[in-house]
Amino acid sequence: MAYSTPAYGSGSWGGSSSPYDSCVQQCIASYGSPMASYTPPTATSTMASSGSGSGMTHTVIVAPTQGVLRYVPFAINASVGDTVMFVWNANEHTVTKSSELAICNETSASPFASGEQNKSFTFTQMVNDTNSTFFYCGTPGHCEKGMFGIINPPNAAMGSNTSLSSMMPAMVANSSTMSAMWSYTNMMTSNNSAAASWGSNIDMSSMPEWAMSLVAENVMYSRTFLAANPETLDATGNVNLGAAGSTPLMVPMDITAVMSNSTSNSTAAMAAGSSPSTSAGSTTPTTTNGARALASPNMLAGLITLAAIAFAL
Repeated sequence: MAYSTPAYGSGSWGGSSSPYDSCVQQCIASYGSPMASYTPPTATSTMASSGSGSGMTHTVIVAPTQGVLRYVPFAINASVGDTVMFVWNANEHTVTKSSELAICNETSASPFASGEQNKSFTFTQMVNDTNSTFFYCGTPGHCEKGMFGIINPPNAAMGSNTSLSSMMPAMVANSSTMSAMWSYTNMMTSNNSAAASWGSNIDMSSMPEWAMSLVAENVMYSRTFLAANPETLDATGNVNLGAAGSTPLMVPMDITAVMSNSTSNSTAAMAAGSSPSTSAGSTTPTTTNGARALASPNMLAGLITLAAIAFAL
């Protein structure tokens, strides 16, 4: 499926309205978000911690934009001999190996660490086994906010009550924040069943309790990203960012922004209801977080364009 770069205020994307566009409009109405565009420059430096493998290369984006503390995708499946290439798209982040029981602490078992790097840096790691490998951002405070990821995540047995899909209903029921994130994710993935179920079988049984909700957040964010870029996800659930070629990738707003934007919009709506109404013919644009809210049926507000990182793919 081909995508064209959306022009701000053009009211078009790919030439026609689509179910995904309509879904995004629901999210805009509920949560709102600014819109921006970004084209990353050519890589400035590269570090290979263990050489390059002879198999596939899996690309992981380190922070898709400044302030979004995520690795995208959150988890990848890789075989022995494959190479994982981490590509920085924001400043002051690391890729540091950890473990499932101590996700935010550097491990001494076959460690790898990029050191703190900035936008356009790349770091490669060859896969030597298929054991679950956790990694995190060592910049103070980032991992604790959810900036960690997994190579070959642990998979739960079919029907297991320790899988993410089995545990998610309780998480949603017990947290209004998680419930809002879940509703947003469901809207964004409503027309893509593969994206909507991505990560469902991740086994949570050995993960520390404090990290479980963050795993869920990361999976939900990756789902919205994959729904926005369906060509990067195959039918088996494997992610290949290289499938986009030179087509820009769409980056949704961070999942943690859902609550703050929803609250801001609700407050604004209440204020508008108590203030004098404007005339029906008024052309004054409304604003959401500083971005003009354009009344276009296809506008993809809440999405940031990220050019596919061709040099890394």
